[in-house]
Amino acid sequence: MAMPDSSGGTFLYWLAIAGLMLLGGVLFIHFGLLALFLEQDASRLSLVILAGLIIASGHAGYRSWLMDKEFKSARSLSAANAVLSSDSPSSIAADYRSVVVSALANGRKVADLVNLGTDLQQQVRAGHASGWFVADLMIKLGLLGTVIGFIFMLNSVAQMETTDLNAAKLMLTQMSGGMRIALFTTLAGLSSGLILGIQYQLLDRAADRLFGIIVTTVDTQHFGGANASADLVS
Repeated sequence: MAMPDSSGGTFLYWLAIAGLMLLGGVLFIHFGLLALFLEQDASRLSLVILAGLIIASGHAGYRSWLMDKEFKSARSLSAANAVLSSDSPSSIAADYRSVVVSALANGRKVADLVNLGTDLQQQVRAGHASGWFVADLMIKLGLLGTVIGFIFMLNSVAQMETTDLNAAKLMLTQMSGGMRIALFTTLAGLSSGLILGIQYQLLDRAADRLFGIIVTTVDTQHFGGANASADLVS
């Protein structure tokens, strides 16, 4: 899937992903898979994972919408003779420009502003950095369900004290229940982690583009030393 260009459009790409997720959810319910999860997964971990997927996807959508707002702000900042006033809306691009102007007005050289660029890079990613932790958490919860399922299976074997046929059938039934827990939670965890990874990769790529636009815009503007600081508050 192509990534959004420098004009933004991150939210539109997320909407496309959300539409596919919605279609998948409808089919998931229509073919009885949700009922199967409810019936077969005694640990209910798979439902926790699916709920986390919905919440985290909503957060990714909100962040993609904010990312497009930052793109718009950065483009408006690059307009000729752009001057920030005290009532200008706050944005990452405007804040970075203000900090650069203040640093230059205080006698700092452009070569000394590397740390500001590092801070900017962290700032454009800060809003969704935790999303990767959630995606990884989904996978680990799936693996946790796998362990729980195997514990159920081994427990059924340990409780078997005779070689009676009925006891063997009961043991197989209990083992199959543990196997279902392991499979359903693993499936839910891996698929949720993959879907979230796609969404947050989209945000990371957009953040890299936003960073490049802001740095290029501010670095190519001319600041008149102390006069630039006066422009910011005019």
